Amino acid sequence: MSKVLILKPRLDLPFKKFGLEIKSKHQPDIRKHWHTFADTLKQHHQQKGDTVVTVEAPRWSFHNTLVDEYDADISYIPHVERHNFQGNDSCRYYMQTVVPWLFTIDKLGWGGGASFVGQDYDAQDDNGETFKTFQERAMRGESKFEQPNVDSFTCGEDFIFCPLQIPHDETIKWHSKIEMIDLVEALCDWSDKTGHAVVFKGHPVNLQSMEPMRKVASGRDKVMWIDKANIHNIIPKAKAVYIINSGTGMESMCHEVPVVRFGDAEYNDAVITGNIRDLNTTLKKVENIDKKIMVEKYKKFYNWFVNRICYNVNDISTFMKLR
Repeated sequence: MSKVLILKPRLDLPFKKFGLEIKSKHQPDIRKHWHTFADTLKQHHQQKGDTVVTVEAPRWSFHNTLVDEYDADISYIPHVERHNFQGNDSCRYYMQTVVPWLFTIDKLGWGGGASFVGQDYDAQDDNGETFKTFQERAMRGESKFEQPNVDSFTCGEDFIFCPLQIPHDETIKWHSKIEMIDLVEALCDWSDKTGHAVVFKGHPVNLQSMEPMRKVASGRDKVMWIDKANIHNIIPKAKAVYIINSGTGMESMCHEVPVVRFGDAEYNDAVITGNIRDLNTTLKKVENIDKKIMVEKYKKFYNWFVNRICYNVNDISTFMKLR
């Protein structure tokens, strides 16, 4: 039997501290999964006979002295990594993925900072069934963030699609050597020199943060900027999807298009590694890719990530694989 500590973030307050925090009565549905995760995790450990202590507080108020104070055998910490939380060996860091009801738990962190990044995709072959399930979700136009009901999108020529991330997002801060604006500037300059079309899409959660990048992209002959569009209507028409490490990269796999990453993500080895300083060679990798091998790699990644790495908040049985 073990003593377990679960740090559970309040949903009526922001996860990050901005100053004077005000309680909110309205929360996006995707945030509710955080509470479901913590509750299902607690239920799992109680069924094992463990003693579970849950501390619910603003996410930004959690600190490593809490772990020392409760002296638990296992401590679950939300939305941070070992390098910045600096917790002891009891700590497991949990995070929501691009699929809102799937979470990861890891001794180092999440996304490109997790210890599982770089592992072989060694799940038992499922004949692509997991991948097919998420393909069907993508075909329905579903995403982590609500997508506008806009059906038509045309560019008129082959284009690179670059869905933008929030510039100050922690996955860029911790898991990328380049900033979002660096990628925008590089792609715009490359487009000017080569004549290749590039389509940027602003992040729907924080359009204000997109303004510096919008200014960089404006006035370019072969660059298009859009805000209101369903990504699942754009991705299938793209020559490739270029991202730093966005969850959109994982969603793009479902449309069987080449995905290029410029930072670190859960799906590092499933996609093309891009070079911001050599976008011509990066494009050659896209053009020379063997689509059959590419799709098989996507299938193996989805099977491994969903069934071996992730925990489904709606299925307590998936917590049996806790490490």
